[in-house]
Amino acid sequence: MKKKVFIVGNSLSAVVLAQKLSKQCEVYITSYSDLWKDFAECVDIRETNSAELLDFVMENGIDMTIVTSQLAIKNDIANLFLNNKQAIFAPTAFASSIATDKVKAKKTLYKLRIQTPKFGIFDKQNMANDYLKNQKTPFVIKTNEIASSVIITSAQTAKNIVDSVFIDKNKKIIIEDYVYGTPFSFYAITDGYKALPIGSSIIYKHSLEGDGGQLTEGMGACSPNYRLSLEQEYFIMDNVIYPTIEYLESENAPYLGIIGVNGIISNDGVISILGWLPFLQDCDAASVLEIIDENLYKLFDSCILGSFSDEVESITLKDAYAVSLVLKNKNKTNIENVITGIENLEEDTLFCLYPTVKKNKYLEYEAETGNVATLTCVANSVARASEKVYSEANEINFNGIFYRKDICRPYK
Repeated sequence: MKKKVFIVGNSLSAVVLAQKLSKQCEVYITSYSDLWKDFAECVDIRETNSAELLDFVMENGIDMTIVTSQLAIKNDIANLFLNNKQAIFAPTAFASSIATDKVKAKKTLYKLRIQTPKFGIFDKQNMANDYLKNQKTPFVIKTNEIASSVIITSAQTAKNIVDSVFIDKNKKIIIEDYVYGTPFSFYAITDGYKALPIGSSIIYKHSLEGDGGQLTEGMGACSPNYRLSLEQEYFIMDNVIYPTIEYLESENAPYLGIIGVNGIISNDGVISILGWLPFLQDCDAASVLEIIDENLYKLFDSCILGSFSDEVESITLKDAYAVSLVLKNKNKTNIENVITGIENLEEDTLFCLYPTVKKNKYLEYEAETGNVATLTCVANSVARASEKVYSEANEINFNGIFYRKDICRPYK
């Protein structure tokens, strides 16, 4: 009998995970629509309604709950489930606060002496504006809101953003130096005591080719990160991941789940960490998961049961590369906008729709404004994987379609 898995999340990373697990498990996923009913049963419960989520799990004999939703993690769904003896793969709210609270993240990076760009944290408008007077452009302004990072290139723009943030008197602001280099993510799985790397990726965060435009949640990715050497991976494990889980253990808050870091590799090889991640990001979830050659259910279960440290020695990864491309709708208004060409995609191409996509009365998919889908292709070289994903992108069409044309191009 197949194990029952409940994924709490309504994001692309949740969808990718559901597709992967559906090959071996009976999968349920929190969703307000039946967009993914081909591989999972959609459950219309809000991610933040922990009590109702718990009731669903107990009433339906769910074997494992996996939380991809940052809102659910912040709402401490893990502690509620643990107190009711339900198997859950997710960190507690306290343990994950280094990832969900940007202010706490910067303070913890500083405390643990982990290399991070120079920053200032402000809860007063006048102090933030005084700091700006000596700040060289470009730099980055962040708040605790998800996807709130903005690259600043002029003093006037900075002042306008600072002034708008402090309209809400409860907000804090981070002003951080901009570091030139290659953005990356690095992920590990941990039971709170032992950690093993499960993948890395190059992330294309800027909205335009050549790393132009503003920062986004991601326009594409490649896994594994071919610019990250084995020595640098060891460095991240020894100097970032392990100090983090040891610190959390010392705070009586062991971190169980997938922990990631966002960082920058400078042109001279220096690694700077921007912050932690409580799960896989939408932009690189497909590429990272496509490269993992493991039974994910058993892997997660070993962490939950406490056998991870004894049973798992390493994570097997495919000898291949996965390139993901994000397709966006640049139209500023949502009109009837049917997505065509999906049926022309190759069978081994992973095509994932964002939760914002709708089905019309003819059961056709329609693109809303913003992110629409990701395409992910796997090959034995970066160049070939990139070539395949762009060939597949040519098959898809809708009004306002946009994607970066330089993901892993040229491969160097």
